[in-house]
Amino acid sequence: MIVFSARTSFVLTLITVILGVCVYLVGIQQDIRQKELARLTAEIQSTQDSIMVLQSDWAYLSRPDRILHLSQRLLDLEPLAKHQIIPADKLDSITTPDADTAITEANLIWRIE
Repeated sequence: MIVFSARTSFVLTLITVILGVCVYLVGIQQDIRQKELARLTAEIQSTQDSIMVLQSDWAYLSRPDRILHLSQRLLDLEPLAKHQIIPADKLDSITTPDADTAITEANLIWRIE
């Protein structure tokens, strides 16, 4: 049988108490982490549900037949006439402004603002 001295018994008791406190603190940290994990999991699930709702809303709102109906009802568009269509090589002459026109337009914009 092994007999310990008082000093050895005190040191072993102290080590046991310190280890007990460490195990208790690790258990508390584990509980905190598990609660945080449960909260994050619930938040992820809620976000995924929101994404699914938004995707279904987008699918409903972007239906081609719905957009066609709205455009016909609200935009009042008509087909292009032949005189409104020009060849691509003439676009530069139309889109390049003259210097006098640009100055006049700039003056008009300046006065309006």
